[in-house]
Amino acid sequence: MFNPAQIGSMKLPNRFIRSATAEFAANFDGTVIDEYYDLYTKLALGEVGLIIQGHLYIMDEGKAHDKMAGIAHDFHLDGLERIVQAIHNTATGSKVSAQLNHGGIHSVSKKAPSIPDGKKAQAMTEEDIEAVIDSFGTAALKAKQIGYDAVQIHAAHGYLVSQFLSNRINQRQDSWGGSVENRAQLLLSIYRRIRSQVGSGYPVLVKMNNSDEPREGFPVEEAIKVANWLAEEGLDAIEVSGNQSTRTKFEDEAYFSKNARRIKKNIGDMPLSVVGGFRSINMIQQLHQDFADFISICRPFIREPDLVKKFRDGKKRADCISCNKCFKPPIIITCLDKEE
Repeated sequence: MFNPAQIGSMKLPNRFIRSATAEFAANFDGTVIDEYYDLYTKLALGEVGLIIQGHLYIMDEGKAHDKMAGIAHDFHLDGLERIVQAIHNTATGSKVSAQLNHGGIHSVSKKAPSIPDGKKAQAMTEEDIEAVIDSFGTAALKAKQIGYDAVQIHAAHGYLVSQFLSNRINQRQDSWGGSVENRAQLLLSIYRRIRSQVGSGYPVLVKMNNSDEPREGFPVEEAIKVANWLAEEGLDAIEVSGNQSTRTKFEDEAYFSKNARRIKKNIGDMPLSVVGGFRSINMIQQLHQDFADFISICRPFIREPDLVKKFRDGKKRADCISCNKCFKPPIIITCLDKEE
């Protein structure tokens, strides 16, 4: 886990990934506040191999929540570039990826593949879909131009791309709905547009649910197919995550690993990272030896941004107790349980 590794053309100092975590720390216009720089500098000084920044909205209508940062406008870029520079200036070798997202039914526009029962939403038109694809491509190019080492498409956690993948949420009767081949077309089209913008050598990643069963309509068998199609398209790496409904016991570690292992068996040489409750170095090492090329961590890095260094120096288990207080920050995500 502590040896150098590679995702596409991107060389990483180790196999630890900071999974994208919403910071809840942007101004109303989507520009970042000063606290961002300290947060990401600490992660880089902690020698996290790849830091995936919290999701950025790619167009105004796709903003998913208050205090979400954007990459939709040129006035967003100066602040984001400062984050990239802060990480690179630590000289630890840490790399940084922008995560690109549209909230879909959870966004300010409430646009969705179709209108779910009992919910207020606006079914997307062909023009809406093409605008989303174009905005993902434009945002990826901006990210590359200001120095991000990679981009990640957010296709998980019930946001727009995840909604299109779901056979329960996506009830369209056209070429964007129905079969899993059709429901995956938005994700594949976004990937192709991004690739056309950033070129063949620039790392592009996807974060995707391992399964949304039993409630959300995206079984692991379909996740395996979609991951395989992405691998055939030339995707550089996939990060396997999931929704709350697919977790095992809350206190368990590696709660998405079973399905992640199945996905890995079907994607050839494409690198895979898995997130999901990792707390102990023993479990991390075990899954890496078993199937996971990389391990993604979220909440423990909020409490201990230097956790990678601590693990390397002999620490056995993260201090995080999974209380989730960190997601109700006064200013920016921070561990509110930690005693200073």
